[in-house]
Amino acid sequence: MLEEVILTTRNSHPSTTTTTTTMHLLFETPAGYSLFKITDDKKLSKTSEDDLHDKFFADASKAKKYVSLIHFEPFADTADAVAAAAACIDGKVPKSLKSFLKKQLKKSGKGDSLAIADKSLVAGIKEAVPTLPCSLACDAKTHELFRGIRCYLDELLEGEGG
Repeated sequence: MLEEVILTTRNSHPSTTTTTTTMHLLFETPAGYSLFKITDDKKLSKTSEDDLHDKFFADASKAKKYVSLIHFEPFADTADAVAAAAACIDGKVPKSLKSFLKKQLKKSGKGDSLAIADKSLVAGIKEAVPTLPCSLACDAKTHELFRGIRCYLDELLEGEGG
């Protein structure tokens, strides 16, 4: 299983007015792309990477409380899945991922950021989708989120969305 992308949140305007941001997580499975959303961005921003797994993914019910499925886009067929995985490994953005990102993130705000699990894919996404309305990141905290999603993927995919 190749996990690829997460959206992380940062408050882009340090002022007395609170800017609402949303953290999305794009996760590639052998069946397709899944877009998740963190439901408590404030708690996430206050949680260290060391405590993230315990606070957000201690069990399936916590995982479902803090992470919800927004959309699942299945691959057209096995050949599409293999081609997408191979492209991502090479740091390239397949057409299916480019289309998915554009469609699912078109309403993202400037305070949102897209974190990538694979550093080599960051440049590929910047090049393939230069108009993406969020910044890109790849760090230890996002890797912990991927770990939590991998632990409870089956339960999280049961969520509403699509």
